[in-house]
Amino acid sequence: MCAHSLRCRVLVSLLAAFLLGFGVLAYHLFDTRDQLRRGMAYIHAQEMAAGLTMQSDFSQLPLLHAGGELSYTLYDPDGKVLWLSDNLDRPRRLRGGTFAEEASSFRWAMNSGRVISVPVHLADGSTLMVAKEDRLESRMIEDFLHTRVLQGLIVLLPFCLLGLASVLGLLHWTLRPVRQAARLAADIGPHEPGRRIPLDKLPHEIVPLAKAANDGLERLSQAYEYEQHIVADAAHELRTPLTVLSLRLQKCRRDGQADWPAIEGDVSQACKLVNQLLLLARADRGDARAVPDAHRAHLPRVAREAVAGLLPLFEDRGRAVEALIDTEDVWVKGDPDTLREAVRNVLENALFHGRGVVRVHLTHAGNGVAALDVSDEGEGIPLEFQDEMFRRFRKGRQGSAGSGLGLAIVRRVMRNAGGDVRFVSAHPCVVRLSFARD
Repeated sequence: MCAHSLRCRVLVSLLAAFLLGFGVLAYHLFDTRDQLRRGMAYIHAQEMAAGLTMQSDFSQLPLLHAGGELSYTLYDPDGKVLWLSDNLDRPRRLRGGTFAEEASSFRWAMNSGRVISVPVHLADGSTLMVAKEDRLESRMIEDFLHTRVLQGLIVLLPFCLLGLASVLGLLHWTLRPVRQAARLAADIGPHEPGRRIPLDKLPHEIVPLAKAANDGLERLSQAYEYEQHIVADAAHELRTPLTVLSLRLQKCRRDGQADWPAIEGDVSQACKLVNQLLLLARADRGDARAVPDAHRAHLPRVAREAVAGLLPLFEDRGRAVEALIDTEDVWVKGDPDTLREAVRNVLENALFHGRGVVRVHLTHAGNGVAALDVSDEGEGIPLEFQDEMFRRFRKGRQGSAGSGLGLAIVRRVMRNAGGDVRFVSAHPCVVRLSFARD
């Protein structure tokens, strides 16, 4: 639970920082204990060695002080041992510097051990190392520091509670816009698809997440709106052929005689409309994805296969279709099957709604674009209505047998492949498919 709570994470981080700070403080207090021990040893050693030189009688120095044993080692200015006290088996190691230099230098906490050894620099340049087992001083300093630590914790506790309350209040104030945004986001749904999470009062760290959520909601809203339109339009378009088919079947049951050609035509029209809706839905889903680099098509072959697939229909209607290919080396971006279906839809549109000979002319338009013109000898679409013909369920003549989806499918497929489609002439009617060359 705590791992997923921002408030809990902040509190745990503050607790860890507090414990770390307390540990560092305790560590330096331990260092302070040894520094105090050495400071006291320096003071005692300075007092005992005051006025001494290498020629002095060091045997008169005391061997006990404040309940601790003292020992001495004398070094000449060159660092050679001149004398050591009788209670030493070997000389103490020579150390340089002063207590002020030790206290001012940065070092890790020192552990001087049971015996403190400090140097005293005499007037003639010699050094007297004075060592003492300072049990009384060490115990006194430890008791003093222990008491100070406890007192500090007692004083620190109210400040910690105050800091904790301040942090909780700050977190509550900081996260209030997030809670408000969450309440607003909870109301987003089909009844209010246009509502978005406000970004103006959110913390800067939360804004990218909220912005990404808003972008996702915008895409979902567009998809939802599209689904509503496509379902409503599909229901509207399917209602007429299904109603006609139902009436024909009722007449067949009443008269005992079926008009099979008419029934087959109605079923074929309904199936064609359903297939076009499925193709349009697939094309719309492909709009959100980039065209894969592996999808490339040989445009001359695509054009010829589209023409060959519709040749029986042209012959049945007594119409002619011609394919004029100026160049063979034309590779374009897009899936060959999908592009072939787009060219086929344009050809069907020219077959069922145009006149005369239908010509498919492949040219190189330059600037990385290949152009495929599909033309017929009909009157075509007036200039002011040409762009509307690419809208879903838009027909040139409302009484025509088409579904009004063919050109909408073509535009979606072409744009998914990085190209486009448009009318370039009204009489004769010419539709140009522009392909992105690969």
